[in-house]
Amino acid sequence: MSVLAEQNVMDAGAAVAKSAKGRKWTQILRSRTAMVGLFLISFWVLAALLAPILPLYSPTEQDVMAMADPTPSAAHWLGTDILGRDVLSRLIFGARTVLVVAPLSVAVAMIAGITMGMFAGYFGGWIDAVISRFSDIVLAFPVLVLYVILIANIGPSVLNIVIATTIASAPGIGRITRGLVLGLKEQEYIAAARLRAESTLYIMVVELLPNCRSMLIVDACLRIGYTIITIGILGFLGLGLPPPNPDWGGMVKEGTTVLNVWPLMSLAPSIAIVSLVLGFNLLADGLREAWKP
Repeated sequence: MSVLAEQNVMDAGAAVAKSAKGRKWTQILRSRTAMVGLFLISFWVLAALLAPILPLYSPTEQDVMAMADPTPSAAHWLGTDILGRDVLSRLIFGARTVLVVAPLSVAVAMIAGITMGMFAGYFGGWIDAVISRFSDIVLAFPVLVLYVILIANIGPSVLNIVIATTIASAPGIGRITRGLVLGLKEQEYIAAARLRAESTLYIMVVELLPNCRSMLIVDACLRIGYTIITIGILGFLGLGLPPPNPDWGGMVKEGTTVLNVWPLMSLAPSIAIVSLVLGFNLLADGLREAWKP
């Protein structure tokens, strides 16, 4: 085959790949499931970004006069909590915390898990055995119990939540990555890269990782939702962010003390958690349908 013919074949292949990629994104935009999920996520992201310029109270500001009557009013649209703090302000500022901590925790866990899975799947042998045994030990613990044990021992803070999420989630991500790599490393394009004497790092990052990304992105969306739930549970148990930081789980717990008198104090943060988790789950479902083989 002449050089010109080879170039034409390569150009045609690139055009087909670009067209297929365009169709995938079009399918995502046409997916009602993905769009509903994206709308829910965008609502909270927009609220969190605009929080500093919205006419809101400080999330730690106390209105002593409103403590006697915490019901909604023109001054406090969702009422106040037991300390006279505006519920709407704490809800929106709490979204900023959740939308930073949860994606950051999952991003660090994804980096660690993908690295583990790549090494285990590509090299195999004793490296695979060591990583797999470590993963088995961590995954033997119920996830929530593992979070509680870790946070209770190292203390509640943003950094410690990220560390706990990485330890608890990385083995699962590594196992998914390992399975994908085992199926891909025998493909012809990997053999061609080896014949070109490409480095192992190049093969992992340039050849293998892009072919795993669809599954990993879907998994990341689901894990962000799970992490939001976990952060809420930790806050409810008193292991979330230390006060007076607005914490949705902590707000739910505070509201349970006056649940019979004013249920909205606990209901509002509960709805916030459910809507944001639902958004990430629906987005993951939409991506899975659009990117399925």
